[in-house]
Amino acid sequence: MNYENDHIANTYQRLPVNILNGSGAILHDINGKRYIDMMGGYGVAILGYGNTQIKEAVCKQFDTISIAHASEYTPAREEFIKDLTGIVPSGLDKFYLGNIGAEAVEAAIKTVIKSSKKHKIIAMTNSYHGKTAGALSITYSEKYRKAFGSLLMKNVEFIEYNNMEALNILEKDPDIAAVFFEPVQGEGGINIPSREYVKELRNITEKNNIILVADEIQSGLGRTGKMWAHENFGIKPDIITIGKGIGGGMPLSITAGKPEFMDNLAKGEQSSTTGGNPLAMAAGSAVIKQLDRGMIESVARKGELFRNELRSGIEDARIVKEVRGLGLMDAIELRIKFLPVLMEMINRGVLPLYSGINIIRMLPPYVISDSELKDAAAIMSEVILSAEKGVLP
Repeated sequence: MNYENDHIANTYQRLPVNILNGSGAILHDINGKRYIDMMGGYGVAILGYGNTQIKEAVCKQFDTISIAHASEYTPAREEFIKDLTGIVPSGLDKFYLGNIGAEAVEAAIKTVIKSSKKHKIIAMTNSYHGKTAGALSITYSEKYRKAFGSLLMKNVEFIEYNNMEALNILEKDPDIAAVFFEPVQGEGGINIPSREYVKELRNITEKNNIILVADEIQSGLGRTGKMWAHENFGIKPDIITIGKGIGGGMPLSITAGKPEFMDNLAKGEQSSTTGGNPLAMAAGSAVIKQLDRGMIESVARKGELFRNELRSGIEDARIVKEVRGLGLMDAIELRIKFLPVLMEMINRGVLPLYSGINIIRMLPPYVISDSELKDAAAIMSEVILSAEKGVLP
């Protein structure tokens, strides 16, 4: 770990774990210690570790051809596009293929500005869309933005998430090109809006010819118990951004939208040397083929099981403000800073995420078993009750 610290830029909050291998939803460190993975590689490992279908697809593709630039055609890309067309919302079937979520957001920003011929973008409080310059411009947190203000887009305004009155600006400002929103906010702390709010957002944007972009990078692909999180609210956006789990561990992202918008990107205005490469395409097809109705329904059921176990274990803990979630996208909001709680959970063999300074966040693999979820909930509850009593190490 010290060698990494000496040579890698200090841009990550490092955790005291040195992971060697994993299987399903279980990780082992270099000393053989076992962890129940509630982090899922920040939501990437939706099918867990050691997935046989993904491994076989990538190895087979590597033996065929490992790289083909997007200026060339290749069967792996055609197969992936056919598979992808089968799961995206109807009509959102024109794609830009990239590598990371922020790249998908950048393509979406260019698309809405080019399509609308307007330059103002509305984003939400507590939003997170990435850290490249355009994506950072519509990411809310000042801690990410403050050092780079001169690089950011100027025509961005943040409105309060899940606040009906805040939508009034969409009726009044004719220069708004698009609204970017997360159907469920991830980094912001697993914030779930009301169905009425999301429906009103869609109604107002449609009425005023404002493009609605749903960032589904963290919440999509079954994470909330629906293929796309926006389905929970009965709406369909104009563009969605897809990333994280779609590549099964391979870098892959997609901007998917209506052709009337996506076709406005001209040749050369958005491209990527490795976007749509055959290895990522093979992995992506293997992921999509496993995301059947049964698996996605199991995500909804497992999420309910996990939250019920947590609530039962910590129902009398005054330091807990709320347990919330949708599918396997969950949070424990504390009334204290999370750091000692998080570190003790890791020490006891559960590896979660976090948000802000007081939220423990969970994005486990979909393949996690009921018993593993119950064990994780029990350990996390024990740690929180210890913190309640003031007896954490």
